[in-house]
Amino acid sequence: MRQLNIFFILITLAFLYACNKAEKQKIDYPSTGSYGVNILSLQDSDTINGSADYSLAAELGKKAELKIILTNLSSQVGGGPSSTWFYADGNGWTVSDYSNDQQEFVSDKSGSIDLDMIFGGNKGKCKIDFYENSNSITKSKVLYW
Repeated sequence: MRQLNIFFILITLAFLYACNKAEKQKIDYPSTGSYGVNILSLQDSDTINGSADYSLAAELGKKAELKIILTNLSSQVGGGPSSTWFYADGNGWTVSDYSNDQQEFVSDKSGSIDLDMIFGGNKGKCKIDFYENSNSITKSKVLYW
């Protein structure tokens, strides 16, 4: 009986440890952020308004890591894309330079992170790759404007 009790205690501790670790690495995407609708919460193939402000927002647990890569899938005009995005105010993101039709957004803190995004040009299209606590893509979606 004593061995059975020890076994159940060990199983319970392992379960509690796994739950605590998952909570610390949790990532949520609110439907809106400080700047408008959160593009990370939209569905695959959604169409957004190219003249509105949007948020790039997430709620990160204490040990969560998030990297977002936006790839411009818009047609090329005169050596550059005909449509693109711009970012402005925000916090919690480190943003790379735009290069080879891609831009990388990496979380640099836990808690609420948000960035003001604007999409410009006619009939744009981008792919959003999510790297959630991983070095590999965990999900992707395409947005149109």
